[in-house]
Amino acid sequence: MADRKEAVSLVCRFAEDELKKIGFSSDNNICEEKETAYIDFVKNDLTLRLLSHDNVLDLMEKLGDEEFSKLSTNLFELENVDEKEAKSIANEIIETADEKYNEKSAGSANLTKKAPASISKSAVRAGMTYDDNTLANKLTALYPELKDAYKDNFQKYGEFLSEKFFTEHANKYIIDTIKSKDTQANKKLFKILSDIYLDGSSQVQDLIAVTILGELNNDSELLAVCRVYIEDDEFYETVAAINKMLSGKSGEKWRAKLENPPKYKPKKQKKGFMANMLDASQMQQNNK
Repeated sequence: MADRKEAVSLVCRFAEDELKKIGFSSDNNICEEKETAYIDFVKNDLTLRLLSHDNVLDLMEKLGDEEFSKLSTNLFELENVDEKEAKSIANEIIETADEKYNEKSAGSANLTKKAPASISKSAVRAGMTYDDNTLANKLTALYPELKDAYKDNFQKYGEFLSEKFFTEHANKYIIDTIKSKDTQANKKLFKILSDIYLDGSSQVQDLIAVTILGELNNDSELLAVCRVYIEDDEFYETVAAINKMLSGKSGEKWRAKLENPPKYKPKKQKKGFMANMLDASQMQQNNK
């Protein structure tokens, strides 16, 4: 399929019924402007837009007269969009919309504005990497109790501060799941952690291996649970090494930093925490 309008229409056909279930409706009018095509779904003052341009399909949101902001991006190569691909993209759009808007009244829609955009599977296939916000988004679906804390985080700071969200809220749920040794719960948890880690940015890898799983405190029983559900050897070995590093005397200063993160400051590029730890460990080895 090479026609952009037809490709967008096909995705809509698979998405519209599920979007209706969470309150969104559309007049099914697909608009074309130059090299783009889009369709809007509306719920009171909230608008969701499926926007096709270049080789991607963006899911956008807008409240009232504000500007559109991006929720997710999906690879959308027109020549490859058949029914199977369109259904896959529609499912990702439905999942994103459902996680964000289901069980919420139109009057509370303003609470969800300006949410950070998540990275979709198709975007990763196109060369992008998962980020810390996508990890948080996936985990709030697994632990719905975290949704309010997640929204409060980016609304308070104007950006998503993952260290605060995980150390103050999400880590407890994750560690409790590992301690429970519940097979189904751990399968779901580690599927998310593994997928995001293996195709994630260095920042989100730091987050998973250090900030989250570093809280296992080198507990052999809990690491054994990780070994069962982490299929990638390198991922597990990194987690085990970080736990060992944090458990000894040399890890005291790193654990202190984890437990007492610096106060919030505006964005600034910095080297990953795990990289700093490994650099310091290497320096200690070289000085022996």
